[in-house]
Formats: sequence, C-alpha cells, structure tokens
Amino acid sequence: MKQIIFSLMALALLLTACGGKTNKTAGDADSVTTDSLSATTEGPKVDKHTEAYLRQRVDTIYHGKVDSRDAAYCSTRYYKLLTAALDVAEDNETLLLDCDHWTISQDDTDFSYQIEKISDMTDSSAVVRLKAKNFGKRYPIILNMRFERDDWFVDDFVSDEGTSEKEYFEMYVERGTFYRRFSLEDLLYLTEHYAERSKAEVSGLNFVYHESQQDEEVDFIEYVYGRDIARSTKKAFGYELINETPHAFYFSISLDTSTNGRLYFASKDDANNFYERASKTKPFMFETKRIVVKKQPDGKSFLVQEQLNDTAFSTIFALHRPDRAGEYYEMDVEIYV
Repeated sequence: MKQIIFSLMALALLLTACGGKTNKTAGDADSVTTDSLSATTEGPKVDKHTEAYLRQRVDTIYHGKVDSRDAAYCSTRYYKLLTAALDVAEDNETLLLDCDHWTISQDDTDFSYQIEKISDMTDSSAVVRLKAKNFGKRYPIILNMRFERDDWFVDDFVSDEGTSEKEYFEMYVERGTFYRRFSLEDLLYLTEHYAERSKAEVSGLNFVYHESQQDEEVDFIEYVYGRDIARSTKKAFGYELINETPHAFYFSISLDTSTNGRLYFASKDDANNFYERASKTKPFMFETKRIVVKKQPDGKSFLVQEQLNDTAFSTIFALHRPDRAGEYYEMDVEIYV
C-alpha cells in the first residue's frame, strides 16, 4: 500500500503505516527486559488497571507479530479509522504515511525502547511515553491507550507536540471523499448565493477569496470557493490557484459584462464523475423551488431548471461537459440572469 509523506522530524516523529518490527526493549542498553507480572499465570485475579500490568501489556504488544499488530492491539475505533484511511489512499493511489508508527521508522532492525512513564491513567484511558532508540537516535513515542474488550489497546499515536494520528486520518478520509459528496444542490448554493459568503459555505466548501477591481470603468468581481486549494501568485485579475490534493476542486464566478461560472477539478475522473452524477439527479426541492435536470440533445450539456408549473420551466444554469484547462478539468457553468 502506498502512503503519504508526513514530515517525521517536523511533527516530532509521529506518523507511520501500521505494523512494525520490534523484537527487543531496552533503556540505554539493547538488552530485553519485561515486567514480571503475567496475566496468564494469575488468571482472573490480575488487576489490569495498574501501571505494572499496563507496562506488561505494552511489552506484550511490542513483542507481538509484526504483520498483525494493528489488528490485534489497536482499539476498535482507531482500527476502523485506519482502515478507512488506507482504503482512501489505495483508491487515490497516494501515500498515507511514510513509516511504521510503532517504531517511527522505516527500518526497525536497530530499534529498542524503554517505557519512560505512564500518566493520566483512569479505568478507561492512559498515556504511555516510550523512550526509543534507533540507529543511534533517541526520540519519544507516545501511545494513547484505551481499555476495552477486557484489556488495553492503542487508541492513538501522538507526537511530542500533541499532533494526533487519528485526527490526521479523519482529515485524510474527509478530504479524500468530499468530492464524492459534492452534489448539484451544492453547486446551486454557489450559483444562487455567490454574493453571500455564509450561504455559499453551506456546501462545506472553503471560501478562498472575493475581490472587486475597477478596470476601465468595468467593475470586475470574482468570487472563488474551493476545496483543498491554495492561493499563490497574485495576477492582474484574481489569483493563480494550485491544488493541494488529488481531489482538489473549486468554483469561481466572474461578474463583468456577463455572469459566468467555472467549476474546476484536479482529477479527470472526479470531473467526469460529478458531471455524470449531476446529470442524473432526480427532481428535488431547493429552498422553495422545485429543481429538474434536462439533458440537451447534443449530450454535451444539461440544463438545471426551476419548474414553475406543469408546462413552464425557468433555466437557472447550464452545465457543460468537462474539458482540460491547464492543470485542471474545467466545466463551464452558463448562468442565466
């Protein structure tokens, strides 16, 4: 599985793809030490809510099989989120993480650790801080533990600065799947309320900027709403927008002598998928209007109309099939005013 590069040193060596190779524990030396308390020898009498047991549990985890460590020793909710993020990474053919989060490394042959301390321990949660060593480097590994299924499981990997792997996964999944949820109704919000930032943001898009400019007595106004879009070099009109993820997209309206909209996608598949989904949209209510989609005979566009009565329709905009436009795939949104 491919994985996304996530700066290890900048984020205090946080993130990795699940599954590591750890077969020894140590402090300054590389000798293996384990706690004497054993759940198997004392059976049901073992108190699993003590630091001694939790230390033993962490050692058990790090001595577990590498290939099944995530499934065996991660909490249910963490593992579900990890699986979803890995699925998105596979679909997008992108990297999720760049090393093994159990060791925060890509090569674990020289890895060792010592349990430095356990803090914030309750009946349901605890924080375990490891002092790790690999290829002469020392660094922390912080595990958020969760008690469930009658034992302790890793619920999150956290950097020394507090960056959460689970939060990163949530963001990754949300970004990777947002374009699939973007609908014709979302586009209607943007075409109908482009001058009202709060209304346009109902769609969940990020407001990038809006700007007006006088040019030879023509008032040029451009509104841009985007997803995973970064603003870069300022041009004479507007900005050059660059994509940050494979599923970046944005919508813009320019108001001068006419009103024109453009919908841009970084991915050709995303653009085509949106067009096909939108063209097959069933009649629905938008605010107080009944909206219908009417395909054009040429097969290259469709009309989005308000149904006024059984026979009368008023066109709101026409959406044209996507075409390549530089690094993006552009759809003309012909707005009727």
